Amino acid sequence: MEEKMFFNEKDVKEAALNLLKGFGENPEREGLKDTPKRVMKAWQEMLCGYNEDPNKHLKLFTEKSTSLTVIRDLNFTSVCEHHLMPFSGKITIGYIPDGQVLGLSKFSRITDIFARRLQLQEKLVQEIYDFLQNGMKPKFLFVYAVATHDCISCRGVNQKESHTETLVASPAEWFGNYTQILNIARSK
Repeated sequence: MEEKMFFNEKDVKEAALNLLKGFGENPEREGLKDTPKRVMKAWQEMLCGYNEDPNKHLKLFTEKSTSLTVIRDLNFTSVCEHHLMPFSGKITIGYIPDGQVLGLSKFSRITDIFARRLQLQEKLVQEIYDFLQNGMKPKFLFVYAVATHDCISCRGVNQKESHTETLVASPAEWFGNYTQILNIARSK
């Protein structure tokens, strides 16, 4: 497991206060007085995944099933490590077990732990994939994410309806190619 993140409340509140001052705001006015404290609490919540061990949710059950199981629309919100802005979307995970299955609710919990860290979408999908691949050792596994990124929609190119898709799958020969896997991931 990754080391626990040291979260310095004082430094985060001070950084929020300095941002307000940098924006030319009066941090003592009524609407902003408690903003540094609120910002600190928000960041603590958004980055709580550093303090959780996903292994505690790796509860496997012996099962002879060889059917494809697809868990769709696991909602997530994360923070882009490049701009410190949110991105959010849905994760779909599909796998063919090799003697062991994971309780369905655990996919959501594991996704949330990795999402609540500073991330890139590509890294998030890869981390979930690697964790499940190493822990479950399925015959086939894919992790697919579709998300909108505030760093694209609220600034810069201002693409309000843009979304990003990321897929990691192995071994691809189970379904022929990535196009077929994407069709399964996207279907409803």
